[in-house]
Amino acid sequence: MEQETLASRKHWAGRLAAVFYVASGALTLITLPLTASDADVLGLAGVAVAALVAGAVAWSIDWGRLPRRASLLLVPPGLLLIAAGNAFGGSDHFTYGVFFVLVFVWLGFAHAPGTSLLFTPLAAVAYLVPVFFLPPHQVGSGLGSAAVVLPLCALIGEALSRGTERTLQVEAALHHERELRDRQEKLDTMKSTFLRAASHELRTPITICRGHLDVLDRHAGTEEVAETLELVVDELGRMGRLVEDITMLTRLEDPEALKLDRFATDDLLREVAAKAEPLLDGRLSLDVADRGPITADRHRLHQALLGLLSNAAVHAGAGARVTLRSSREHRGWRFDVADDGTGVGALDRSALFQPFMHGPGSDGTGLGLALVQRIARAHGGDAGVDDPARGASFWIRIPT
Repeated sequence: MEQETLASRKHWAGRLAAVFYVASGALTLITLPLTASDADVLGLAGVAVAALVAGAVAWSIDWGRLPRRASLLLVPPGLLLIAAGNAFGGSDHFTYGVFFVLVFVWLGFAHAPGTSLLFTPLAAVAYLVPVFFLPPHQVGSGLGSAAVVLPLCALIGEALSRGTERTLQVEAALHHERELRDRQEKLDTMKSTFLRAASHELRTPITICRGHLDVLDRHAGTEEVAETLELVVDELGRMGRLVEDITMLTRLEDPEALKLDRFATDDLLREVAAKAEPLLDGRLSLDVADRGPITADRHRLHQALLGLLSNAAVHAGAGARVTLRSSREHRGWRFDVADDGTGVGALDRSALFQPFMHGPGSDGTGLGLALVQRIARAHGGDAGVDDPARGASFWIRIPT
């Protein structure tokens, strides 16, 4: 976030300088009829055109990709143009102090404290040199003008830069405080989700285990003890899977939980297909027509795709064929698990991805599709389902 803010500020500073260049050039052209009688009109017009060109060039540069101090290169040409305008302007040397103020206003807004003081000597040269080309009786008033304008410019630039830096520091502190508050709210939400889910879903297996153990006769035979033990171990395993899924679901509330890596999409799809092949017993086909790199959490994306294939194995129907494919989109990648089976019928599409939604015939935790969607959204993407002519097509979008 800090890097984005800095890049935005650098881009804004360059664009503001471009606007100042263009506005100054346009103002000079507009006021040519009002110049002093001894002014060089053609020379002033040339200065104005040069300012317009410099502004257009400054506007076209991507300042966000350059160091912050790079835009300081715009200051010397600006001072040179002001000095040239002053020299061509004849005896009317007072109006050019406004352009010096404009330069230092930009320095104050766009750069750190001390920068205005650094450029004051260069501004003094740009201001004073044309003064000495004035008639002897006007040199004194020109020097007096410089003695007022230059300190005032430095004072304005320093005041603005220090005020701007202070404002940015306060903004950064507020942003950090908001991040901490948002993170705490997310942690509170994760805790509430976990406790609510645990109390709701763990109640049944705990009741089953306790009920069977309560009615087990202490003199029961080996076969009855073995059956009860098998049932209790199975329910404990179910509780373990449920706790693991709930933990992952709540952990993915924080995008920082992802471990991003860059890898090839076709390699990932082959790994997932090899893992899911026993579930689909020869009914899985792979479509890797689109290949390319992606930046994502490989383990979590693998988990999400395998979850969609497991869902298809349970709900698509015994003879349904399933296709796993990837396709490149304008702003990322789309992964599809499509089948030609029974489809989702009249089920609510949005509810399919809600936690603890169990499909017909499912004995899972009801968190499979919720985890798929949470993994996709942690990457900044999403997951959903389409209704083709036959079957269903579950998809995951991951932006790049």
